[in-house]
Amino acid sequence: MSDNENDKFDEFNEDEEEIIKKREEREKRKKIFLIAVGVVIGILILLGLVTFILSAIDNYNKSKTRNKEEKILKQTNIFPEADYDYNIFDDEEYMLRDRGVWFSDGVSKTVMTDANLKTYPVEAQFMYNVIDLIINGDYEEYNKIFTEDYIKKAGNDFREQFTMQKLFEIELEYIDHGQLSDNTDYWDIQLTYRIKDNNGTFRSDLEFNDEGARPVIYSLISDKEGLKVSNLLTKGQYNSGAYNN
Repeated sequence: MSDNENDKFDEFNEDEEEIIKKREEREKRKKIFLIAVGVVIGILILLGLVTFILSAIDNYNKSKTRNKEEKILKQTNIFPEADYDYNIFDDEEYMLRDRGVWFSDGVSKTVMTDANLKTYPVEAQFMYNVIDLIINGDYEEYNKIFTEDYIKKAGNDFREQFTMQKLFEIELEYIDHGQLSDNTDYWDIQLTYRIKDNNGTFRSDLEFNDEGARPVIYSLISDKEGLKVSNLLTKGQYNSGAYNN
């Protein structure tokens, strides 16, 4: 074989080796890519599985909390027959109780009265009037404070009628304030009180002679008609997060 032929043969072998080398590199890169894709898919599946499990656990815990809270709210207490004509202000013992409405802004506590009412924020004024409606048994006006959505959601649990209520040791406290997704302002205000001689027409979850306080959270929103109550939860329901809208 001549030198020229040898040179051509060597060049051919070099080209063949280069092609084989490039092919192997492509196969190697392809395998690495497929492995990487497999790892990513595996991670996504694992994350999805973990998310599903956590979601299922969260839903279970929320369902358990709802059942517990609803059991408390629907517990059977023995109440005296309600007298819708009875004037609670004739009860001298009740009139000696602390019937003032205390307002807490998180820093200090002050007593709200008819005389200084206008010095408080509108949402506090609103709640002061709500308390007055409860005490006076004005269920017709009280039922107007709720949004239509809340009334529909409450269904048969919506309490339409109640007598005058002997509230005392009353306190209002800010829990949360902010804006909803549609830029509507909201306020979550905690109302705490005790009821003397509870007859169950307004709070069936409190016993007659217990006088225990079970705080409730009124969620207020501003709409075209002014302030409305969009949700009403016990403190246990509110803190659980199981009743979020």
